[in-house]
Amino acid sequence: MSILFVVNAIILTRRHLMEVTTMARAKSFQEDKALESAMLLFWENGYSATSMKALERAMGLNPTSIYNAFGSKRALFQRALELYFQTVLARFIARVVRAKSAQEALSGVLEEVIHLHFAKSNPGGCMVVLSLLEREQHDVKTKKMLDSALFQLRDIIIERLKLAQVEGEMDAAADCPGIANHVIALVTGMIAMAKAGFSKKELKALVNSSTAVLIEQPG
Repeated sequence: MSILFVVNAIILTRRHLMEVTTMARAKSFQEDKALESAMLLFWENGYSATSMKALERAMGLNPTSIYNAFGSKRALFQRALELYFQTVLARFIARVVRAKSAQEALSGVLEEVIHLHFAKSNPGGCMVVLSLLEREQHDVKTKKMLDSALFQLRDIIIERLKLAQVEGEMDAAADCPGIANHVIALVTGMIAMAKAGFSKKELKALVNSSTAVLIEQPG
């Protein structure tokens, strides 16, 4: 076997590997975009009102391609939920974690609701809350995913409030779980208000008044 033959074989092998890698990246990018389109459609319409035909149009894929890449409609919805958690829910969590004070943390969470609804790139409302309202449509796994989203946000708020107690920002007698539950109730309530047509100004005023009361230390 000549050296030239070996060299050519190595070059061809490397070229083939590069082509395979490029194709894999392109496929991954296309699937990511398709999944984002599915998420936005489920977010806007909910699970039951989103048909496979509508998903095919939004994702730019035929039924076979959707099934091969994501599985059934329910499996696709669960993947879309995971993407929602990684992109949208993560923003709420980041506002809590990065806040310099407890009041800033609570304000940040509630302000994120306003951003979520009024951002032009979003369908409005919240995919988790909408999905919870049609809970009977979902299987056990999906229900657990939806429940965990609100509990995860609540638990992170509790931890931030406890830190504020340690640092002396909040009274040690403050009911951190109770405050966190109030915030979650405000989140879901503000989403409903935004969908009903309440203005950004009205919601912002609610954020300001609510956080001041929630953080107020017991006498």
